[in-house]
Amino acid sequence: MNRRRVLTAFAVLAALAGCSSDPGTRALLTGALPLRARAADPNPEFAAAERAGAPALAAAVESRPEAIAVLRRQTVSEPDGVETMIAADGAQLMFQGGVLVGSRGFGADVMAAEVAQSAALVQRLSAGTSTRLMTLIDGNDHAVTRAFRCQITPGETETLRIGARAVPTRTVTEACRGPLARFYNFYWVVPETGEIVQSSQWTGPLTGKISLRRIDPARR
Repeated sequence: MNRRRVLTAFAVLAALAGCSSDPGTRALLTGALPLRARAADPNPEFAAAERAGAPALAAAVESRPEAIAVLRRQTVSEPDGVETMIAADGAQLMFQGGVLVGSRGFGADVMAAEVAQSAALVQRLSAGTSTRLMTLIDGNDHAVTRAFRCQITPGETETLRIGARAVPTRTVTEACRGPLARFYNFYWVVPETGEIVQSSQWTGPLTGKISLRRIDPARR
């Protein structure tokens, strides 16, 4: 894992989340910096979510610090509670309990993921072993499903500054290995609620890891 990339991405996201009320950063919060190529006009569904003040998430591709965006909540599906977040250029990330289960618009996407075991341990701040399944698009544009064995380890406490709020969290590491890759995911979890307010999560061999930070973790 490249710890410098993780820290650089989080420094950018922290500045973005911490300055959300400053007029000089409003362009960022309306998706002026897309994850992919700059869009001439925001995606209509993103624009609608932005106008409605939907919960927001700042995201940065760790291998490309310039690839940063704000995503807004588009939908929450029932009964599985999968939350779909959309960027101004139409790129999407899907989460279940704060753990990434899908992506669209990145070229080699996560088509689906089964992360229930990992998510349960992370949210409970419990140590243990889990199995996660990830269906990824390979270099031949085929969907392939791979299993990863993961070790969940709670770590130290850390207070994040998001806007005017100090958010107490505890860090959790998910160390995974399988036939396709070995990777580490990091989560910052609010102990009282199990909410993941910041994370660094693997999205496959091509895109690599994305750093994520809730802009307003208390808002629903």
